[in-house]
Amino acid sequence: MLSLVALIVTLIVGVLAPSVALASTKRTYGVTTRQSEATAERDVKWTSNVAVSLGNGSWTFKSSGLPATSFVATNYAVPANPLDVSASGASVVASASVLKDQSYDYTLPLTPVFSRKVTAANQGPIGFLLDGAALYNPYEANHSTVATSDNFIASVNGVSASFLDSCDGHPGPGGQYHYHGLPACLVSYATGGSYSVTSVASISGTTTSAVSEVNAASKRPVILGFAFDGYGIYDNIAMSGRTVPVSSLDACNGIFSPVPGYPHGVYHYVLENVKGARSSIGCYHGIVSSAYTQALQGVLSGGNGPPPTDTSSSARQPATAFTLAANKGEDVLLMAMLTLSGLARFC
Repeated sequence: MLSLVALIVTLIVGVLAPSVALASTKRTYGVTTRQSEATAERDVKWTSNVAVSLGNGSWTFKSSGLPATSFVATNYAVPANPLDVSASGASVVASASVLKDQSYDYTLPLTPVFSRKVTAANQGPIGFLLDGAALYNPYEANHSTVATSDNFIASVNGVSASFLDSCDGHPGPGGQYHYHGLPACLVSYATGGSYSVTSVASISGTTTSAVSEVNAASKRPVILGFAFDGYGIYDNIAMSGRTVPVSSLDACNGIFSPVPGYPHGVYHYVLENVKGARSSIGCYHGIVSSAYTQALQGVLSGGNGPPPTDTSSSARQPATAFTLAANKGEDVLLMAMLTLSGLARFC
């Protein structure tokens, strides 16, 4: 009898052991969990002027940087002084005469690495969206004017136009079209809806166009693009179909929550439908190098990065991660990834 009991116990343990092993190895998810963005990248409804390719540990984004005419307004109000954003002395220009091809070519890590230490979002491009255009931080060139809350309308020779269009975008230096907030037109495009990008008729109120109503029927977040640290950028809709409040985001406009393809949650950025400094990404929560972002901007403008402040022979050498680094310790990992992807030559 005793041997029979022992046999039964042995059989039960043998059956349960795999289940116990699986339970003990069950993966937990959080902001620091490293997850590939390949699923998110494939979910983006890229426009025809964008080409993406997945590599081993990295992926490449190329575009003209110039959205189709349906994604921009006909005219824009341009301030007389870029450091003084106002209608005083502003001109009104046709988009066709001011927007220019940017020839973007970016390589990003396929698996972003979360950093407890944040890096302030630089001026100029901080990421790119599905229509090939760049995303900027909330501020204008003077580092204090918030684009979405300081929008203005100007009229010249009977033609009226706004500083930001109805999609929270406008031309920038060198004819670089870019966004400062949640683009309602891109959300609608990605969800199969209709849209029309025009000059803003009224600058009153605290929100931009009602993006939450545009895609509420889809009951899922919409991925719009990626930041330079590799994390995805989404609209302000949760998987429940409800609007994601600003209060639920961290200081960088990031959040860990489920999105399509990541049912257990993944860290990502949210563009909010507000007029204010929370309209765009304020900092990077993933590993990102100032050498990476500045060198890329330099390449786009025909140089090797930002001009050195020191005129010695050593300062005139191409910028490196350690001469420009914001987070020198973390840049070691980033530079390793860039080396593997072949982008280190730019840094």
